[in-house]
Amino acid sequence: MRSPGFSIALIASQILFGISLSFSTNEIFAKQDRHTQPYPQRIITLAPHLSELVDSAGGSDRLVGVSAFSNFPTSVKQLPITSDARSIDLEKMKSLGPDLIIYWRGGTSESQIQSIKKTFTKDVQFIAVEPKKLLDIATDIETIGKALGTDLVAKKNADVLRLKITELRNKENNQNKQKNISQRKVRVFYQVWAQPLMTLNQDHIISDIIQLCGGEQLFANEKVLVPTVSREAVIKANPEIIFTAVDNQKMTSDWSMWTSFSQLAATKNKAFVDLDGDIISRPSPRIMQGAQKICTEINQLR
Repeated sequence: MRSPGFSIALIASQILFGISLSFSTNEIFAKQDRHTQPYPQRIITLAPHLSELVDSAGGSDRLVGVSAFSNFPTSVKQLPITSDARSIDLEKMKSLGPDLIIYWRGGTSESQIQSIKKTFTKDVQFIAVEPKKLLDIATDIETIGKALGTDLVAKKNADVLRLKITELRNKENNQNKQKNISQRKVRVFYQVWAQPLMTLNQDHIISDIIQLCGGEQLFANEKVLVPTVSREAVIKANPEIIFTAVDNQKMTSDWSMWTSFSQLAATKNKAFVDLDGDIISRPSPRIMQGAQKICTEINQLR
């Protein structure tokens, strides 16, 4: 079964480097005095969704380097690639002369960040983001906008996102009231990878979406962000629907590892759903398209 290459590589890096999830949602490590220094003009982002956040904050024209698999907005496809989920190219980063580097704690190891900071010791700002909830994305946009001096644009787009989240939540609540199913939770298994079989715990932003949509996420209480589970454990938990992310909308997953179990609730429901990895696996405003898809699929089973 396939899942987004970049997403899986990120997950591998999370496991490999043991990234801590105890930090705040975002943090600016170096601040500039707006009265004595210009706003950053040369930005490098170290994860695909970060270029999307910069765009939402009104600064896409200042991007000079991005990570592998960055493809939105389309203009970033032409920019130099300075990193991927496993490595960073410090020499290329130096050649681009950045004055702001934005990274995602869930995708860049602490050792990599320390290497970057040792390389860029002067006149370079660092912004770290780590959204765990949908609303955190809006906060991240505003944080970046404040650093760029594009506060008004950033706030406008952040507020649009907040409105979409509120509208989706209200829609779900209204549907629940109409169907009198406020207490009905659909058992959901989110499959990150098939071999080894991996899922997500409650600290991941996708878990926030599943909860918003009225789902009961299986294995949510696992201590590891991306836990490995057994097929037997999943069968025992008996999910009513199983989601996974694929590389793009044209690909479909091989669900035979589950459909062979005729007594599995998801098999009976024929509820095996492929999600566009570019949408659901990136914590940017576009994730709302994936959230709406998850809600629609869950509601069909309630």
